[in-house]
Amino acid sequence: MSRQAPGRRASRRLERRDAIMRIAQEHFLQHGYSATSMSHIAESLGGSKATLWTYFSSKEDLFRYVINAASMEFQRELTVGLAQTDSLEETLLQFCRRLIERIVSPSALALRRVVAAEAVRFPDVAETFYHNVPARLHHVLGALLDPHMRSGKLRTTDPLEAAEVLTSICHARCFWRAAFGLNEDVKAHEIQADAKLAVDVFLRAYSAPGE
Repeated sequence: MSRQAPGRRASRRLERRDAIMRIAQEHFLQHGYSATSMSHIAESLGGSKATLWTYFSSKEDLFRYVINAASMEFQRELTVGLAQTDSLEETLLQFCRRLIERIVSPSALALRRVVAAEAVRFPDVAETFYHNVPARLHHVLGALLDPHMRSGKLRTTDPLEAAEVLTSICHARCFWRAAFGLNEDVKAHEIQADAKLAVDVFLRAYSAPGE
């Protein structure tokens, strides 16, 4: 009987670990931390709890890895591809539209809920989510705003603070209705309206005098 090459064994182990995390993420985001058991995850995986223990030392350990991976993916969805356009207003509309689309998605809402629910039990998880998602997003947006402050299109202030203000405005009508389950199917025209409102309010507050 031939033995598997070390590289192939490592690859299979990585694939198995990824499969565990995908299934665990589905369980944690759908049912929450407390209602998810390693037995349920193992059953969905088609293995045993003993298999899970070889990859993760505990349910707590698995939960931390899952939330870290999910928040990193959420951050990539929000920030990859964001770029300046010739028009400041169009740049901001593009950003706000994209942000609202993501934050009202079922997966993003589920991730926020489970992190908020477990923030007291796992403060490190909440901190990881904060640094991976909102803090990273604010820095990316701040970098988009800074050149417009330097050129005089926006009044000179802290670009990071301005970024925090704009993202806060985006968490308005569509987001709150979706967050409370009042609107499970947010329409494109609703997202567009919220994005336009956010940009209008922001530019009224931050446009340089005379612009």
